[in-house]
Amino acid sequence: MSLNLSINDRCVACMACVRACPVEAISIQGGTLEIVETACTECGFCVPVCPHGAIDVTGDVASVEAAVDRGNALLILPSEAIVRFYPATPEQLVNACLAAGFRSVFFELLGDELVAAEYMRLWRESEERRTWIRSTSPIVVDYVRTKYPELVPFLAPVVTPTIALARYLRLTLPEDNIVYAGVHSAGPEGTNEITASLSFAELQRFLESREAGPARQPLSLSVVPPEQRRHLSAAGGLPREMLDEQRLSSRGFRKLRGLHALEAVARAVTEGKNVGFVDILPFEGALDHPALGPHDELFWRRSLVELAEGPRAGEPVIEAPQGLDLSATYEPKEALPAVEETDIRAILDEIGSAPGGEPWDCGACGHLSCMAFAEAVARNRSTLTICPYYMTRQLERMARDAAHDALTDLYSFRALEDRLREEVARANRDETTLAMLFLDLDGFKEANDTYGHQAGNEVLRGVADAIRDSIRSTDVAARFGGDEFVVLLVNADPEGVERVAEDVRRRIAELALPVPDSGFSVTVSIGIAYHSGARQTVLTSDDLLAEADAAVYIAKAQGGNRVHPIQKGIRA
Repeated sequence: MSLNLSINDRCVACMACVRACPVEAISIQGGTLEIVETACTECGFCVPVCPHGAIDVTGDVASVEAAVDRGNALLILPSEAIVRFYPATPEQLVNACLAAGFRSVFFELLGDELVAAEYMRLWRESEERRTWIRSTSPIVVDYVRTKYPELVPFLAPVVTPTIALARYLRLTLPEDNIVYAGVHSAGPEGTNEITASLSFAELQRFLESREAGPARQPLSLSVVPPEQRRHLSAAGGLPREMLDEQRLSSRGFRKLRGLHALEAVARAVTEGKNVGFVDILPFEGALDHPALGPHDELFWRRSLVELAEGPRAGEPVIEAPQGLDLSATYEPKEALPAVEETDIRAILDEIGSAPGGEPWDCGACGHLSCMAFAEAVARNRSTLTICPYYMTRQLERMARDAAHDALTDLYSFRALEDRLREEVARANRDETTLAMLFLDLDGFKEANDTYGHQAGNEVLRGVADAIRDSIRSTDVAARFGGDEFVVLLVNADPEGVERVAEDVRRRIAELALPVPDSGFSVTVSIGIAYHSGARQTVLTSDDLLAEADAAVYIAKAQGGNRVHPIQKGIRA
């Protein structure tokens, strides 16, 4: 059950509360104020701003009264209750609630302790790896769900402290009803762990109606007092250890105050930036809520609560029982625009799949699955650059593109140089054989000039296919430049080299020019250089290339469309 905003008949529509509303939930319609229920996060921010007292925060008093009368009502109080009911002491406030019929009273800081352990685990597992947005504030969660649905997958999947404590109580005391009193809702819209909620004003009236005013209660407790000390957490539920660490290095931690800051976060995340952990609240903690007083009294309110809580406990003050689930799944409040399945499938193909064909679903992108991430990318609410597997594939693709000729998909000249030096060094070292075929097309320029570059490109692709079909996977084929190609044959005997060269020559001669009725064909001249692996002379890559180049000139001089045999001067 949530707290609700309502407008009474005292409103004169002066716009003060409209301008102050952080979620744009209030509007002027026909000279009167209206609350847009789909946008309002029930934060109570506008209540103290309204100078006419026209806006109220109301809970479900009837449900609270019924639960109390049944004798099974548990009350959760946030720390700000200590400020709201001052000068009554925390002990007097607890005594008043017990006297009014509540069976037990629990302070929300126990929920802070429960979620602090979850946030510490989240911090350890994903530090500097992805973006997380703090979700301990229901105002932040509902604002993201309403205004920035692209940020929903980045909300930390942990419930608010109040909901965490409510789940703990429902697990340990399943027969009891749980009541919450505060200045805003216990959790985001849609949570149902709380039986009923009250505003502080309603709680005060309820206590007075039961003749249990806090100021009239004894100063000491007659029952075991509720735990009011912290061990893990700071106010609001974040781990103290995490906050201490971020002081040393804040690269993975950003502290933001004010909902307006979410616009920049949304832009950064959409552009693929890792923002780290975003510690965002609508104001400087719950004690800074406008309903509790002016901002310049914040230090006094904090001091009052710290005094009531006492020194930090040296040991845990609450243990999470087995089976306690503090996880949360958040969804946008409104349905997002539909996207084509083909677009999503294309994005999934870009991401690729894990071994075995299953999706990666690693969560590094902030989404629960690759499918959800692909949908966000298709809606332009995220970018593929967030995905580590996509980026790995892109880097591999870039490296391959740099090493291959774009037209023929053979090795590029740069890659050939590196591979040629490696193979020559290996042949010199291991006394293995190495042969080079230097190919120069005959009549290509004439065909290219006559039938156009498109036809010429088709010829070059056909030549590349002919080379690939003639050599082994261990051999190297590269486009040297223009209409020249180079092939390295590793560990091949002289007869085998000439056989491969002749096969390449024949395949190219049989290529049909991609122009109907052209009556024109392209042939190739091939020069061969051979490294026998003998130790008498050390051969360099330049030597091998020069010999093959000289051999191809002889082949051309002899009329082309032929293979010039192994040069006798190269370690025969």
